[in-house]
Amino acid sequence: MTGRGLAAGHGGVAMRTTRPSAAVRALSAPSVAASPTPMPSPVRVTRSSPTTRTEVRPPAGATQAIDWPFPPGLECYAAWKAALSRLVDCAIPADADPSQFDFHGRTWQLPEAFVQINGGSAMSMSRPQAVIDDRPISQMSLYLVTDGSVVTDYDGRKRAHVPGDIIAVDYSLPYESHTPGYEGITITFDRAFAPAGLQGHIHGRALTAKSGAGRFLAAQMRSLIDLIDQLSVDQAQSAVDGILRFAATALTVDAPGTRSAAASLLDRAHHLARRRLSDPAFGPEALALALGVSRSKLFRSFETHGGVQRWLLGERLMTSLQTIVRSAGDLKVAALARQHGFRSEAHFSRAFRKRYSVSPSTALDLVTRSGGSMLYLSWSKKHAKAQTSTPEAWLAAALARAHETAVDEPRSAS
Repeated sequence: MTGRGLAAGHGGVAMRTTRPSAAVRALSAPSVAASPTPMPSPVRVTRSSPTTRTEVRPPAGATQAIDWPFPPGLECYAAWKAALSRLVDCAIPADADPSQFDFHGRTWQLPEAFVQINGGSAMSMSRPQAVIDDRPISQMSLYLVTDGSVVTDYDGRKRAHVPGDIIAVDYSLPYESHTPGYEGITITFDRAFAPAGLQGHIHGRALTAKSGAGRFLAAQMRSLIDLIDQLSVDQAQSAVDGILRFAATALTVDAPGTRSAAASLLDRAHHLARRRLSDPAFGPEALALALGVSRSKLFRSFETHGGVQRWLLGERLMTSLQTIVRSAGDLKVAALARQHGFRSEAHFSRAFRKRYSVSPSTALDLVTRSGGSMLYLSWSKKHAKAQTSTPEAWLAAALARAHETAVDEPRSAS
């Protein structure tokens, strides 16, 4: 992030200006959070409404806004797709009309952060490990849902979010999200210079709309948006610093009390495993070595999960299903097996069928016929508070629809 630096030290943490990565510099704001999306090329400073766009001269020293310039339609869709493809895999429902696609937003660039409001129609996006490796960035975000709903999987933290929820996002870790339509506020910042509490394993952690901390932080983020055009750049940055410091204290405390050592070990194991699942040699021994713990301690921690080997198999299968859901249905089963650390296609197919009661090829066929993960959007809209896994819920919905179609076709023929 370019601009002058400032020392905003608090609790021994010094905040300072840094230059963004090449991937981020391609955009005017790098927020790629749960459903917030990056704002492509900078355009004029405006104040917009659904029907009018008029030039505004901000007061001297005030922050300046960058508006997304495209009204709903094909041009908006093409620009959105081009911008997001640099950082995430993205799509809209298979039955959606791109000429009706809507994305809108506004970004304020500060010395050490981007502040953004945006929203749009139904869409999905994911940042798998392959994209992270190819297009790394060092940013994180706090994302506040203000309208609509978002179903997410943040590297294994799966949940549905409703207005008032605030989610922490670390773009160095995998995530995926699906929304039938949303509005939100995002604060994006460099991970290296964030408060210490935001540099731990907080990817996907959330403050809910029902919690006191969540309501307080949401009020602060909304107030910043309401007043940012009246603040100087230094004042706006100071407000962001305060928001991040509060988030650091709120997101690192799990009520009631703090997380157990076993939960912490599982969290670390999950992050390590997700990065090495494609390696068929990665097993319990390698995991224990990477975590720096004894085999006995590791095995005790995973007793409730049926053992380390069974847990790793479950992670490989879940990740393979996520890949299938995100695909267009044109993947090969052999490639899926190799990508997720199975030693043979036969082994992968047997394990997949045992867990999901269908073969990988059947799941791929369902993607082709149903539009993949976008089928889940209609399900999630009706079950916004569901805590189930996104890909597994998709598979259940797809199988149910396929069964209904198979039953209805003979009736229609008769």
